[in-house]
Amino acid sequence: MQSGVISILRLHQGREKPRFWKNGRPNLDGIEYTVIRNLSTAVLAFIGGSLDMTWPYSVRIPLLKDIRSQAPQAICELAPNKVSSNLIVNHDAPPFQNPGLRRAMALSLDRKAFIDILSDGQGDIGGVMQPPPEGVWGMPPDVLQTLPGYGPDIQKNRSEARRIMQTLGYGPDNRLKIKVSTRNTPFYRDPAVILIDQLKEVYIDG
Repeated sequence: MQSGVISILRLHQGREKPRFWKNGRPNLDGIEYTVIRNLSTAVLAFIGGSLDMTWPYSVRIPLLKDIRSQAPQAICELAPNKVSSNLIVNHDAPPFQNPGLRRAMALSLDRKAFIDILSDGQGDIGGVMQPPPEGVWGMPPDVLQTLPGYGPDIQKNRSEARRIMQTLGYGPDNRLKIKVSTRNTPFYRDPAVILIDQLKEVYIDG
C-alpha cells in the first residue's frame, strides 16, 4: 500500500537576511538541526515559530489539517512517494513455509481500509513498484486486482482465507498465534495495529 508523504515548510516573517547571493533569494548562513524525539513537541515548536521545517514523513493527515488551522501561513504539501507498507513473512519458519498460509494472510488484508485510516484516503494501492500515475512502472489496476487479496470484494477474499486456514487445521477454536514486529514509531506502529486487527478475521492472533 502506498501512502502520501507530507512536506511542511515555513519561513517565518522577519527571519530573512538582508544580503542576497542571487536577487530574490535569501542569504543562508547555515542550517541548524534540532533533535526532538516526540513528534507532537516538534509540531508545536514548528507552529510556535521555533522551527522553519519539520520532519515530514511522520505527519499524518489529521495532524496536517491541525497545523494548517493553527499556522495558516505555513506551506503544507501532500505529495506521493515511493514508500510502501508491507507484510513481510519469514517463509523459512514454520508454519509460514506453507504457501497456503501465506496466501490466507494476503487475502485477509483490506488495503483500502489501511489508506482510509492512515492517510484519510490520500493514498494508492500498489504492488512492489509505485502505482500509476506517479509510478511509471507500476502495475495497472486491472492486473493488480488479479493478485491474491487485491480484489475489491474483501468479504469474499476473507471467506477464501478462512477456508484455507481450516484446511490447515486452524479455526475459531484453534487460532494461530503469531508475533508481529515493527519499528517503534507511529509511522510503523499504526499499520501494525490495523494488520493485527485484520488478521483476526482469518483465525490469526497477533
